[in-house]
Amino acid sequence: MGVIQKKTSTRKITPARVIAVVALAFGLLFILENNRTDTNDYDTNVINALRQDGYDVTVENTEKKTEKPKQIHLQEEPESTELSEDKPFDRGESHGQVWPSPIDMFGENAVLRMTPMFGQHRPEGDSVFSFAKGIAFNELVRFMGSLLKTGYDGDIVLATDQRHELTPEMLQYLEYHSNHSHLIVYPAELVCKKIKVKVRCKVFKMFVHKQIGGYLPDPRPHRELAQLRFEYYWAWSTFYSPRSRLFLLDSSDLMFQANPFPLLAPDLANKIMIFEESSIKNIGDEPNNRLWLREGHERKYLHKLGRRPAVCAGTIAGGQPAIETFGRAMVNQWDTSQCTIYGCDQGHVNFLVHGNFLVGSPNIEEVIVERFGESFVMSLSLQILYGKSLRKSKIVQGGSDNVMNHKGVPAAIVHQFDKDEELKNVYNTKKTAPFLKEWNDIKAQL
Repeated sequence: MGVIQKKTSTRKITPARVIAVVALAFGLLFILENNRTDTNDYDTNVINALRQDGYDVTVENTEKKTEKPKQIHLQEEPESTELSEDKPFDRGESHGQVWPSPIDMFGENAVLRMTPMFGQHRPEGDSVFSFAKGIAFNELVRFMGSLLKTGYDGDIVLATDQRHELTPEMLQYLEYHSNHSHLIVYPAELVCKKIKVKVRCKVFKMFVHKQIGGYLPDPRPHRELAQLRFEYYWAWSTFYSPRSRLFLLDSSDLMFQANPFPLLAPDLANKIMIFEESSIKNIGDEPNNRLWLREGHERKYLHKLGRRPAVCAGTIAGGQPAIETFGRAMVNQWDTSQCTIYGCDQGHVNFLVHGNFLVGSPNIEEVIVERFGESFVMSLSLQILYGKSLRKSKIVQGGSDNVMNHKGVPAAIVHQFDKDEELKNVYNTKKTAPFLKEWNDIKAQL
């Protein structure tokens, strides 16, 4: 043990210097507290991820009772929480809670009022929701055409650009399918501004004053559309009955190969179904998912949840009561985190699911997590970025270019195909062409 010798100083002690020293001490304590890590709880992958982020992580134990420091090996995950083919990850104690309604922030006189541009809801049926503002015409045709080809006959609810922003052909397409395919279209009426290089928005024409009748201004700060869409999903969910099953989906990078609704879990009313991305990279290993979880949440949650596979925010299903509660939880996540980076919605979903904050909330009895490659949904991003080629891994079938799961069964939903240039080209041409031709044939007869 070294000896610290006190040095004499001729520097005069002034109040300003005392304040500076105290401020420095508190700053050091804050840094130490935020970087303190109990490495017994974390595996090597998470430790490496933290070190890449610049945190000081140690694997030594220097308890006072020992005569000299001794190295402590990282503890393995308890057997009850190991991932295996027949046993899901044990998320521990449920932290479900009553989530406030998104309308509460607008005041006690606020009521929800949204008017579709086209179509009408059928409250007793199933529905697909997608926030499709900015979608290209070819992408819309592929999304709609591939879903209808599967025989799906429930509602399809979209938020698109406002009427004056849509091309005549887009308007014609949306109006036709609202009359023939149970499509309901809402204009995404937003108040947006550019903050640095990002465009962030507030909602408009969603809540009115029940006595005055005028639309209420959005009290929330401007936010990313990827997060704001869950306010639309929550609102739309209230238009359906407890018997309805709802699927929240991305649209521009998603295509259907089969009808997903017969493949949903039975008795879905009080359940949520979430779909994993490839486990080739867990949250703590993958830079984007690590950032999305870390932003807006206490650092301990990155440590605790970092070894889990990421679940996807763009493919979520559930019964109407459960989805309504899930929508509340997602809006509350933004209200409490105020996260401003793109992708925070994915961090919020992973926080809620892997932190076990949904089960036990009103109308959510179970969260079903479907594993990548074993389910009817294939979100391909992480597999494309970090895994073997889709063709070498037999995910893409030769000849047909269909996407298969690990069981050799065509996936009902193919998501994030645009991350692979070859597959993106196939979907933008070969896979989209039949639906464009079908629309052109219909248009010729109108």
